[in-house]
Amino acid sequence: MKSILFVLALLLLSAPQASAANSTQTYGTSPARIVELYSDLESFDITLYSVQPEKNLTLETSLIRPGKGSEEIIATQEFLTGNFPANTKVTKVGLWDVRNPTRGAYTLRARLMEQGQILSESRYEFVYGSNSASRLHVDDLVPNSEGISVVLSPNQASLFDIEYMLVNGHDVIYETKTEKVSLTSVPEAFSAFWGTLLENNKEYDGRVKVHVYSPDQGFIVSTERFTARDDAEITDIYEDETGASATIYGRSQVPFEGSLLFSVHKLDANSEKGSASLVESVQQRVPVLLNNDDETIEVAWKERLTEGVYRLKIELIGNDGDVIERRETIVESDFSPMNEGATVLDTGNETSDEEEGNGITGSSVIAGTAGLAMVFVFFKIHNKKSKRP
Repeated sequence: MKSILFVLALLLLSAPQASAANSTQTYGTSPARIVELYSDLESFDITLYSVQPEKNLTLETSLIRPGKGSEEIIATQEFLTGNFPANTKVTKVGLWDVRNPTRGAYTLRARLMEQGQILSESRYEFVYGSNSASRLHVDDLVPNSEGISVVLSPNQASLFDIEYMLVNGHDVIYETKTEKVSLTSVPEAFSAFWGTLLENNKEYDGRVKVHVYSPDQGFIVSTERFTARDDAEITDIYEDETGASATIYGRSQVPFEGSLLFSVHKLDANSEKGSASLVESVQQRVPVLLNNDDETIEVAWKERLTEGVYRLKIELIGNDGDVIERRETIVESDFSPMNEGATVLDTGNETSDEEEGNGITGSSVIAGTAGLAMVFVFFKIHNKKSKRP
């Protein structure tokens, strides 16, 4: 009798867990299968795995609302999985478009197929509009060309993981995870940078999936779309009468392949409107930059700016020819070509450049004269001695 009661107790304890578990079934001996899946009424993600390389399998997803004796299919998506390598988990993402949803239970049914034959099938059950409050809440989500940031608020102290996904169509092209993050009482922002290159002017989805461990295993997911743009900024400039320079800092995972335009104008001091005339304009290509890269670009004027006040304009031009940032500053010059070409006054102690160059110096003349005098005296004494008897 005791053994029968023990078995009944085990069955009662295991029944709630079985009803809440996801059911996965693999058909035949296929090496490809569905290993994980998640859904709410906004989006879903499905993780596939195979022990051999796969290509062009079909993934069919259906959002189902259970009914009395029947199931209502609310939405269905079908797309190719593309190529994916062996022994590697590959995640696919999709967005639902459910209008006027009603509270209650829903099911995601996912089927992995090859030429119409089902290789693996799995289901994920969830409830929409439940009154149970989650431990965490997503206050804001901002993905952009640099990365993704999310603000989370705790309803009570929590320990959780955050998974960041960069999605292109149905493909997760970059994924990173922060584990064992905690929040106690105040909202906090969490961020991650994309570790892959983005394409300029292309739309992507930024997605966060927060895994809360207790009191029950659960997920909080949020997805936002953004358009990737090349981006950079001018962080420092230098200027004088000989040239100018600017330091550029990359702020995007879209490769920045723009340029810098330096324009210097001389201000008219006699003009009431402060008009200026263009003296010189130089455009210089910026080396390719990614997020957190920096480069300093230098230019030299063809001629040194003469005495006066100048306006220097530096424009950072993006990949599409658009002006991303503009800086203006003043250059003052006291350089005068007349002063530079003036010679030093002769005080009688200095020698000219001509004498120092190809001419005969003053000391050489004195030495030569003294030598001739000594020779003359020598010959004069010699002649006197020769006349004596």
